[in-house]
Amino acid sequence: MKKKSASMILQSYLLLIAAIVVAIVFGLVENAFFKPTNLVEIVRAAAIIGLMGLGETVVQSAGEMDFAVGAETSFGAVMIAIMMTQLNLPFGISFVLTMLLVILIGLLNSLIVVKVGIPSFVATLGMNTFINGINKYLTGGGTYYSTHWPDGFSVLGKSSLFDVIPMPAVLFVIGSIIVWIFLSKTRTGRYIYAVGANPNAAKNVGINVGKHKMIAFIVCSVCGGFAGMLQCSILNAATPTAGDSNFLKALSTCMLGATFLTPGVYNIPGTFVGAIMLGIIDNGLTMVGASYFMKDIINGLVLILAVGMVSLSQKKIKQS
Repeated sequence: MKKKSASMILQSYLLLIAAIVVAIVFGLVENAFFKPTNLVEIVRAAAIIGLMGLGETVVQSAGEMDFAVGAETSFGAVMIAIMMTQLNLPFGISFVLTMLLVILIGLLNSLIVVKVGIPSFVATLGMNTFINGINKYLTGGGTYYSTHWPDGFSVLGKSSLFDVIPMPAVLFVIGSIIVWIFLSKTRTGRYIYAVGANPNAAKNVGINVGKHKMIAFIVCSVCGGFAGMLQCSILNAATPTAGDSNFLKALSTCMLGATFLTPGVYNIPGTFVGAIMLGIIDNGLTMVGASYFMKDIINGLVLILAVGMVSLSQKKIKQS
């Protein structure tokens, strides 16, 4: 078995090294950065974009894009809020019904792409606008508040494990493990990778390309919808555009992830580290008093850098 060179190892772990270096820099500037409570807060804050990024990673692994994951996230928040308050349904029933609707959105996305043949970035961009319209209609275009959430709903976003670790951080870790097992350790996950790498070759060996792309879109929608419900629980409110504001960050976690461990290949451990990286940057900039537009500038640069690194890695893979 061929050993990896030092440069290959450095490239594989560059994202993790960068995250550690950035954290050290912020720690030197602001002493409170490395307090255990702040480190836990970084993971909690990364949970929403991380969960969205997990879904996006699955779709990207299938060779497609889902630009509607932001709207799907908002939809999850809006629907569960309305079901629990206006329809007075228990949290459990509201959760299941919202998930079913989110699955339906993922299925609709996949049908438009797979059966109709519209390119995924066009189809999901249109779906993003369509779903956002529904979200705004259901909330009247404003933030949906309530003072009477059902018992159990606040557990998602406001409780802590052992009174130390915020539940959003726990759910993000659990979600990452589940999606990692699905994508890397199951036949369906391996087929999704095969479809994304070479759909024609996958079809020739008997893999149902359309079916596995559909599964990928549904998984992405489920991750987005769950992220929205979690965000609603954290904020005690549902905003029709909250998911859109996190979309580029979620996409960045996915792209950053493809620079980790196996450069050029989308993977869940990389997405997890990418989400933490963005959480570190956002938290650190806030602690040092950076302006809001500086966050946008840096997040934009991170996305461009990540996409560039992935493109170069994939080009090297094709050449070899």
